[in-house]
Amino acid sequence: MKKLLSKILSYVLFFLLLLISLLPFRVLYALSDFLAFLLFYVIRYRRKVVFKNLDGSLPESVDVKKTAWKFYRFLGDVFLESIKCFTIRKKNLLKRITCDNPEVMEQFARENRSVIFMSAHYCNWEYLIYSMNILFPHWAIGVGKPLSNEVMNKLTNARRSRYGMKIINAKNIKEEFSKDKDKLTASLFLSDQYPGGSKKGIHSVFLNKETDFLYGAEKYAVEYDYAVVYADFKRVSRGHYSIHLVKITDKPKECEYGYIINTYISLLEKTILRDPAYWLWSHKRWKQIQDFY
Repeated sequence: MKKLLSKILSYVLFFLLLLISLLPFRVLYALSDFLAFLLFYVIRYRRKVVFKNLDGSLPESVDVKKTAWKFYRFLGDVFLESIKCFTIRKKNLLKRITCDNPEVMEQFARENRSVIFMSAHYCNWEYLIYSMNILFPHWAIGVGKPLSNEVMNKLTNARRSRYGMKIINAKNIKEEFSKDKDKLTASLFLSDQYPGGSKKGIHSVFLNKETDFLYGAEKYAVEYDYAVVYADFKRVSRGHYSIHLVKITDKPKECEYGYIINTYISLLEKTILRDPAYWLWSHKRWKQIQDFY
C-alpha cells in the first residue's frame, strides 16, 4: 500500500512540475529569486556543505560569502530551468545553449569517429543533456546514475530523451557500450570527482584538495579508441549558456595512463575558477575532508 501511494504521489508531483514548466521564463526567474532567498537565509539548505567546499578551494582574493550567495541564486535558476526543459521547444532551447565551434564534432563525424564527451555539473548541464543530439551530428548517449525514486527517474529520463539522447545507467555501461560500438555516438560523462575515493579512480589535487576522479571516461575511450572532447561551459547571461569544445585527444590508445583524466581535471579547474559560482557546490565534494570535521 505504501509503495502504491508513493508511486501515485510521484506521478502527481511530476504532473505539477510539468505545469510549472509551462510558465514563462520571466515568472520562473521571479520564483528563482524567492527560492534562492529561502534556501540561503531561511532554510539554510546545505550551507555548511557549501561553505566547507568553498573553504580553501578558491584564491584568497575571492569573497567566499558573495560567491556562496551567487551560487544559491544560480541554484534556483538551474533548478527551474531544468524543470522548464520538460516542455521547452527545440527552437527556444537552441536560443539558450550554443556551441561556438561545432566543427570539432563535425570533423569527427566525417571521420566516423565516436566521441567521449566530458563535462561536469557546471552551468546548466540539463540544457546540454537535452540539446546534444541537436547541436552535434553524433547520436548522444548520457551516462549517469538513476534517481533514487524509480517513477521520477523513469519520467525524467523520458523527458531528457525526447530530442534523441539515449540515457543509460552507469551500472550497465559495459553492456551498453558494447551494444552501440558500431554506431556514431557521443557519450556524455558528467565527470565531477568521486568524493568517497575509488580503487578504480585517478588521484589528483583539484581546487587545492586531494581528490579522486573515476576512471570510466578514459577507460572506455582507450578500449574503443574514441576521441575525447571537453565542453568548456560559460554563462553568457541569465538563462543563456555557451560551450567551447576542447579536444583532449584523438589518439587515446597512445596516451599514458591518466593523461585523459588529468587533462580533464586541469580544464575543469580552469572553468570553475573563471566563475566559481556556477559549479554545484551543494554536494559533498570531498567526503573524506567533510567527515573529518
